[in-house]
Amino acid sequence: MDRLEKAILCTIHSIPGLGNRSLWKIKDAFGSFQNFFEADSKTLYASFLKPEIIDNLLKKRKSSPEILMKEYRSEDIEMVTWDESLYPQNLRNISNPPVILYYRGDIEVAGQSCLAVVGSRAASVYGRNVARKLARELAESGIVIVSGMARGIDSEAHRGALEVGKTIAVMGSALNVVYPPENRKLFQEIIASGAVISEFPLHTHPEPANFPLRNRIISGLCRGVVVVEGKEKSGALITADFALEQGRDVFAVPGPINSKTSAGPNNLIKQGAILITGIEDILEEYYDINRTPGTLKQDRLLLLDDNEKLVLELLANESLHFDELIQNSGLEIGTLSTVLFKLEFEGIIKSLPGNYYVRI
Repeated sequence: MDRLEKAILCTIHSIPGLGNRSLWKIKDAFGSFQNFFEADSKTLYASFLKPEIIDNLLKKRKSSPEILMKEYRSEDIEMVTWDESLYPQNLRNISNPPVILYYRGDIEVAGQSCLAVVGSRAASVYGRNVARKLARELAESGIVIVSGMARGIDSEAHRGALEVGKTIAVMGSALNVVYPPENRKLFQEIIASGAVISEFPLHTHPEPANFPLRNRIISGLCRGVVVVEGKEKSGALITADFALEQGRDVFAVPGPINSKTSAGPNNLIKQGAILITGIEDILEEYYDINRTPGTLKQDRLLLLDDNEKLVLELLANESLHFDELIQNSGLEIGTLSTVLFKLEFEGIIKSLPGNYYVRI
């Protein structure tokens, strides 16, 4: 998407009542956002959109889309669209992926090996300690920790990751509306170490309906989701539900049976989630041998499966884009993503900017 159409998309997205699904419908109906923005009023009013939305669009057409882009730049906010190579590959393949993501920090971090650590806002001391420890150890293993920067478990997960590695916060508000407000310092630390991401345009406040939308992005970015604490009906369990729908792994930390915040993960375990008491339980799901992540042993190469061997052969002489690997390997997108995740986690390959991969 060129600069002008991206500016037009941001302008369209700023119209109240136009969510992500509407943006996809607009793209399908008009072919491009520029066609929609420049269409005559008769065509617009005859479309599937409400008249008040078209009224707002016609008002916005009186000023240049570049004006809004300057406001984003003044807030140090960048954006990436679904059709650009920097868009996170894992997120591209979920149901209803965001047409546009706004971010601060390094968006390329979202293309690395990611796991989510989520849980209750009203977390216990036990839950906070577990979340921080798990996130720190996973980050030390080279995994990017993804969470929602909420109070409680989310904040502790980010803090644990920041001690040794990288983390991503997915917001339920615009990136110029920091929520919760007491996490402003954490917000800046995450930007310096990784990225903060949102699908919501400037000045969007953290309305309750925003958080389930945010949760699908948290799980969508990741290979799996770790639920530390949460009540029977909580945002953490919504994230776990999205993870299952998206084909991601769900891990759960068991807790005391008399604790309300342990009801969520305990029930997930009953339903088949993977019970974990340490990061080794997570690593065992992805590795065939007991080893320290980030180190490469010669005997590991002898244990490669056929898909891993195929990918390494393709990467023998040059770096390749994800799409080239799909085309040349014949593997399904989900299968290839899993293979790349595992090989990168093992320290055998490395991801490069723009969704390229190279053998180390």
